[in-house]
Amino acid sequence: HPTPTTLPPHPSECLSAMMFPPSLASRTQRFERSLSLHRLLRLISFVTVVFFAIQLWSFAIVSSNAKHNLRFPPNHLHTKKRKTPAALQFSPACHPHYKVGIIGDNRTGSTTWSTSLPFTRIYFYHVRKAGGTMLRKFLKKVSLTHNIHLEIQENKYAREEIGSHPGTMYVSNLRDPVERSISHFKYEGRWNCRQMIKNASQYIPTLQNAKNVDDWDQTGGFVSSPCDQPFSFNECAVNCYIQSFSGHGCSRDDWKTQFTLAQERLFQYNLIFVYERFKDPNYVKAIEQFFGVDKAFNQESNYWCGPEAKQANRLYPLTTKFESILKLEHLNAMDTRFYKEAASCWDDDVAEYSFPKASADTFAPQNISKITGDAY
Repeated sequence: HPTPTTLPPHPSECLSAMMFPPSLASRTQRFERSLSLHRLLRLISFVTVVFFAIQLWSFAIVSSNAKHNLRFPPNHLHTKKRKTPAALQFSPACHPHYKVGIIGDNRTGSTTWSTSLPFTRIYFYHVRKAGGTMLRKFLKKVSLTHNIHLEIQENKYAREEIGSHPGTMYVSNLRDPVERSISHFKYEGRWNCRQMIKNASQYIPTLQNAKNVDDWDQTGGFVSSPCDQPFSFNECAVNCYIQSFSGHGCSRDDWKTQFTLAQERLFQYNLIFVYERFKDPNYVKAIEQFFGVDKAFNQESNYWCGPEAKQANRLYPLTTKFESILKLEHLNAMDTRFYKEAASCWDDDVAEYSFPKASADTFAPQNISKITGDAY
């Protein structure tokens, strides 16, 4: 066999060998591998940063939801479920109802619920400086329209047990705790309301005899609520809701026990009026239909010392420092949580009020109806 002839190298190979000698080609390959490794490390670093950023973002969302007790999505009708009491799964501010409480066992005090009994009486626990005077006037109209009894409780705590009076509808009112506290200060904390009425010629409100809002920082307004007796809602600046619905003015565990007691009581009510909703015409309509009256809500009403306090605050407007508001927010943290869990059940922009409407069988007229506990 003839010996194979070795072909000469292609001109391009010669040119490559001339331009890239073996040593230079090896360095080029090492550089390319190093560059690829550098790019890979940068990619891994970028993916790691993105991963941790997503984790932090998710944690912030979960923490925000837990902190502020955000609402359920719209398919839950803008409400929050509660585990207690078992028979009522929604806040009565969001889902008012016509269930009638009945004490079933005198030994345990357990409450059962009935939908077959009409209402013969309304019990209204009036929370001060949350639209309560207007609500008194409204509920009087309800009482007179249906010829049923009306019991109004103010100044003390919400002491009537659910179901202790047959056929009773239980209602109360709430407002943002800090806004309510400042309003209470302007009403009878800044100046002595009693003196403005009984000693008007001698006691004239001025900036010199006005009290400081920074001193309005106690459970009893300027002083602490007594621990050896039930809470009395006269003057109050801090955690007033928890005190009102638990009956206790002191706490040994940062208000946790009182919070639970107050919430269990409140969530057995039939309806909670929410002050911030009073200007919403749809809310007003839903409330009036719930009670079976027309054009009776938001009627102008006067209250004791109201004109005098308003005039004094018009002459000397209250200037509240940002630090003072932050201080009240901190002190009312538990009351704010209490308020939000009861009343934060609608979206800010769109609110749907799925309240039941009164029928001819909702209220049972009485031969003689009475309105008791009304101080003004």
